[in-house]
This record gives sequence, structure tokens and C-alpha cells, in this order.
Amino acid sequence: MSRHNWTATELARRSELAPSTLLRALKDDHPFVFALTTLEKIGRAAGEPVPADVARAVQRRSTTGSRPSRLIQIRNVSAFPSSFSAAKPESVVVPANLQDDETVFAFRNPDQSLGTWFPPRSLMFATKERDPIGGDLVMLTGKDGRTRVRLLLGISEAGLSLSRTMPAKEDEKVSFDDIGEVAVILEVVRD
Repeated sequence: MSRHNWTATELARRSELAPSTLLRALKDDHPFVFALTTLEKIGRAAGEPVPADVARAVQRRSTTGSRPSRLIQIRNVSAFPSSFSAAKPESVVVPANLQDDETVFAFRNPDQSLGTWFPPRSLMFATKERDPIGGDLVMLTGKDGRTRVRLLLGISEAGLSLSRTMPAKEDEKVSFDDIGEVAVILEVVRD
């Protein structure tokens, strides 16, 4: 709250929670424990992922009848070739709406090409569960290991038509032969 200069009421509104939920928890004398889904809502509103150690602690305290949230390691992707990589491993809780997707993975936006939409290092959740369609935000990794985030404008026999600018226009074409991996981005947490 202090980072964004928000009141508890403002954070509650942005998190789609009742203000009393946050105000009760902020009282020093109230032994209040949030559910992991509540922490995820607060984290998304503030642009912060739930720290892995907090998620594990909440999971341990949760009732045995509730299904624990899944943690995944943030995948290291880079706009540089894969040989340049030296990132420290980091884990994050899978958002509630993606818990059942076994192909979901998280990564940080590797470049600033879509900086007006998503700043570099924003946390992104992507899936390979479905094929991309025009209008999707996609993560493309070339066979050279370089990763980029683009808006998919269309697909043809020649490959993918992509935009990295706002307003969207075709800036780039990528042949299917040059693609190592493609995934559809479903959720973004801004830093």
C-alpha cells in the first residue's frame, strides 16, 4: 500500500474485496489469516506475485478439504541467445484460473518492445494448451533461444504476422521454420 500510496480501502477496491477484509487483517491484535486466493487477488491488484514462502505457509495452514494452489518455477527467458542466460531461480503461485492447466508456465517479459503495454520484467503466465489465434499476445522462442513477446496479427502458410508497436501494425513476420516454441499469454502481472 505504501509503495503505491494507497489506503487499505483503495487496495481492497482494486482487489475486488470488501474493505473490512483488509482492515481486519491490518489490526495488530487480530489473528487473521488470508486464504491463498485472497492473497492472489491482492497481489494481482498491486502488481506483485505472492512470494513462494508465503504461499507455502498459507497452504500448510489451509484446511485439508481445500485443494492447495500449485507453485511453478519462473522460466528464464531472454531476448539474448540462450547461451547468455544466468538467472536465479524464482517460484510463483499459479493463478487460480490456470491451476488445472498442466502446460502453464511463468516468465518475465524479456524485452521492451511492448513497453507501452507491458513493461520489461512484468510477470507473464502463458499456456501451450491451445493454439494461438489473431489478437493473442504470444511468447515466441526462436530456434536460437531468443524470446520475444508480440501481438499476433494473423497466421498464414508463410508463418506468423506480428506487431510490437502500438497502435498495432505488422512489424515482423516469422516463418514456422524459425520458431522453437510458441505459447499464448493469458495473464500479466505488472511490476
